[in-house]
Amino acid sequence: MKDAKWMYEDYEFDNRVANLMWTISGDYDENMDSGEKSFISKNVALYHAVTAGGRRKYINWPAVKKYVISRHRAGFNKDILLSLIAMGSDVVVEEKIIAERPGVYDIRKNAYDDILSNYYKLHTDDLLEKVRHTMILQKIGKTPMADTETRNIANDLMALQKREDTIELLKGIEDVYVKYFPMFVEGEGGDAYESGHNKNHIRGDFSDFMLEEMFEDPEDQDIEASIEEIAEALLGESQGDLANLNTANDNRILRVQEEDIEKIYEKVAYYYGNSFLETSEVKKLQNRVCKGEHGNCRIHMTDGVIRSDSKNEFQQKYVQRHQVKNIDVYRANQKVFRRNINKLRESMSRTLVQEEIVDAIPSDAGQLIPSKLWRIGRSSNNKVFVKNIDNNKGSFVVDILIDSSGSQRRNQSRVAIQAYILAMALTQLGLPNRVLGFSSFLDYTVIKRFRDYESPLSANDNIFEYYCSGNNRDGLAIKATCEDLIKRREDNKILIVLSDGRPNDIKVGKGQVNDLTEAYRGRVAIADTAREVRFARQQGIMVLGVFTGKEQDLMAEKLIYGKDFAYIKDINRFADMVIKYLKQIIMN
Repeated sequence: MKDAKWMYEDYEFDNRVANLMWTISGDYDENMDSGEKSFISKNVALYHAVTAGGRRKYINWPAVKKYVISRHRAGFNKDILLSLIAMGSDVVVEEKIIAERPGVYDIRKNAYDDILSNYYKLHTDDLLEKVRHTMILQKIGKTPMADTETRNIANDLMALQKREDTIELLKGIEDVYVKYFPMFVEGEGGDAYESGHNKNHIRGDFSDFMLEEMFEDPEDQDIEASIEEIAEALLGESQGDLANLNTANDNRILRVQEEDIEKIYEKVAYYYGNSFLETSEVKKLQNRVCKGEHGNCRIHMTDGVIRSDSKNEFQQKYVQRHQVKNIDVYRANQKVFRRNINKLRESMSRTLVQEEIVDAIPSDAGQLIPSKLWRIGRSSNNKVFVKNIDNNKGSFVVDILIDSSGSQRRNQSRVAIQAYILAMALTQLGLPNRVLGFSSFLDYTVIKRFRDYESPLSANDNIFEYYCSGNNRDGLAIKATCEDLIKRREDNKILIVLSDGRPNDIKVGKGQVNDLTEAYRGRVAIADTAREVRFARQQGIMVLGVFTGKEQDLMAEKLIYGKDFAYIKDINRFADMVIKYLKQIIMN
C-alpha cells in the first residue's frame, strides 16, 4: 500500500511513533502490535501511538489478548471483535489521556480530520467503518447522519466509557458483538449461525474466558504468542504468505501446508541474516542434533542482519533500535557495570592463579620430613611425610548462551548487560569465549553469534544487538552449542546459559499429517533440557545456569541445572554471584 510506505522507509518517524507510545504508557518494554499501527496518514499514526500507550496504561492488555484468543476459539470473527475492542477501549482511555496530557487534544483533532477525509473518499458501506465515523463525529460534537443500526452500535460503544475495569469493558464488548453480529459466530461444524440465533447457544460464553483466566496453566503461553511471533519476525511485511496457517488449540501445533512453509523458510535468512555455515555443514549439524524431541527441526546459524550480508534494511533498523536501547540502559549505570567487570575479572584471575599453586600437604607416604620424626611414638599425628598436590587444572574456554525468546523481553537490556559483563571479564583475562543467542521461528532454532572464540575485545559490543522474539527450544540450542565446544583443545570447557527456565516452543505440523507427540513445553521441554545439560556434563562440559526469569519458574530452573545455577536479583551483585558459582563448578 502506498500510504504505508512511510512506515518502512522513514525510520526517524517510526521511532517517533514508538517513543510516543512509550511516553504515554510509561513502559519502554512494550511494543505496538502491527494491528495498532495506521497507514492512513502520519497524523493518524501518531494518534494510534497515543491510544496504544493509553491501552497499556489504563487497560489490562494481556487479558484483552487472552479474551480474543478465547472468543476466537469459540467461533467469533476475530476482525470484528478486534475492531469493537479498539473502538471501545479508545472510548475508555481517550479522555483520560487528554486530561493528563492536554497536548493530545490537538493530535487527536488532526488525526480525526484525516480519518474523516479518508472516509469521505472511500464512500464505504462497511458497517464498522460507518460506526467508527459516527463515533468520531459524536466525539467532536457533531450530529452524524447514520442509519439506525449504525447509530445504535455507536451509542452502545460510547456507553462503555464509564467501565473502568477491563473485565467489565470486555463484557460490554461481548454484549455488543452478540447483539449485533450473531451471524458471525461459527458453529461446531464450521457453519455460521443464522442472524437472530439464540445467543445462549453460542459456543463458549464469557464465563469460559473467566475460567481460563483463573485456572491458566503457568507453563502454557498464549497460542496467540505463536502467531504474534511470526508477525514480529516478518516485521511489517505482508502477511499474505501466512494466510493458511492454522493453530491446533490443544497442543500448540501450527498446521501449515507444505508449499506455504517452504515459502516462509526461504525468508529465514532475509529476516535473521545469512548463515555463516555452508549448506553442507548445516545439514551435517542437523543430522547430529535434530533427533528425538527435535526430530524434523532445523538449525540456522547467523551473525544477524547487521553483520551478515542482508538487504533487509527495515530489519536492520529494527535491530539497531534495540541496540541503542540496550546501550542507553548500560550507559545510565555504567560505573556500576564497569565495577562488576573489573571485580569479575580479578576474581576469576585469582581463582585461576590459585588453581596453579602446588600445595604440600601432610601424608602417610611421600617425601620424608626429618624435623617431623620426633612425632613417632610420641604423638597421635604420625604423618611425617608430605605429598605435593598439583592444583593446575589446565586451560579454560567458555561459551555464553543467551535465551532470546519473547518471554525475556521484559528483561532484555538486563540480560544483554549480564552477558556483556561476562564476556568483557573473560576477554580481558585472555580466555577464549563465544557468545550466542537463540530463539525459534516455526521449527527453526535460530542461533545468533555475537562474538566468536578469538574475536577482539571490540566484538563484545555486538552483544547489545540482543533482542527478544519468538519461542525457545533450549535443549536443541544447548545440544548444538556443545557440538563446537566439545571440540575445543582447552582442558576445561564451561557453558553458561542465561535463561528464564521456561523452554517453550510451538510445533509445526506439515499438511494434514497427525503427529501424536507432545508439543515442546512444560514437563516435556524441561525434561529434555535437563537431559541435554546432563549429557553435556557427562562429556566433561561444566554447565552453569544464570536464572533471568520469575520466582515462580525457579523450580524448573532447579530441575534443569541442579545446584549449579545462579539466581541474581541485584545486578550490583552480579560479579559476586557468578564467581561464587564458577568456583563451585570448577572445584567440583
